[in-house]
Amino acid sequence: MGAQLLTVAVLAFIASTMAYALMPGRPAAGPPSEAPGVDLAWLFLRPRDPGMLALLATVWAALGYHLLRLWLEIRRIARAGRPPAQLAGPPVPEDLLRQHDRDMSLPEHAPLILALLVGAVWPWLLAQTPVMAFLLSAVTLAGALAAALRGIRQGAVVKRSSTLGFIAGWALLVCLTVFAGLLEQRLGVPQKLAVGLATLIGAVAAVSVQLRMPRRTGFSVALIWGLIGIAASTVSTDATIATATVVAIAIIAVALVRATT
Repeated sequence: MGAQLLTVAVLAFIASTMAYALMPGRPAAGPPSEAPGVDLAWLFLRPRDPGMLALLATVWAALGYHLLRLWLEIRRIARAGRPPAQLAGPPVPEDLLRQHDRDMSLPEHAPLILALLVGAVWPWLLAQTPVMAFLLSAVTLAGALAAALRGIRQGAVVKRSSTLGFIAGWALLVCLTVFAGLLEQRLGVPQKLAVGLATLIGAVAAVSVQLRMPRRTGFSVALIWGLIGIAASTVSTDATIATATVVAIAIIAVALVRATT
């Protein structure tokens, strides 16, 4: 049941975000630009820059790879569990299946399923109800982080996944850009301060999460990729925002080196 629902959630997320990203033009009403001529949320949700479009496409590919790996593991376990024609000795195949009972269960995949289903909906609400969109983006982030931190269960072994980490890194960036837009739109916080605060939160969160995922680089790679895209998009319009993102990249890079060595 868990694998089947995850398949539906992955397909729904990819289809929804792809339709949203490829929709022509921009929303008639949306959050104000965090920098002149640059809407950071749309930079991730409707990328027009090849680098940011590649980031979103990599998120889709990561989800597809995670799903493919899951079904291949199901097939491998099913084959191992078939008793041979002449079975002698202890029932090893049955023991193997028993060890993997929880691998494909709904509780194991529930955080990612929730994150993907909510993530397929909230971008469409961003233009008209940005507060609700932000709250739902936080749910997406929480589910993706939970899935990345708990890892992938294979019998009695739980392995960390760079693939899930990459998805969680993208979710963190998107959530923070929506948060920065809300600070400016609803509270009147200056755009430089709003983006700087969001960037600081992102850098601190990245260090904490990366240190919990040793030798798995997907989370930090997604963050650095996205921050480079923000810096490149704002360097000609607001050097302060670009500088803040470069500082955040340096902080994340230090944590990445620490976690992989």
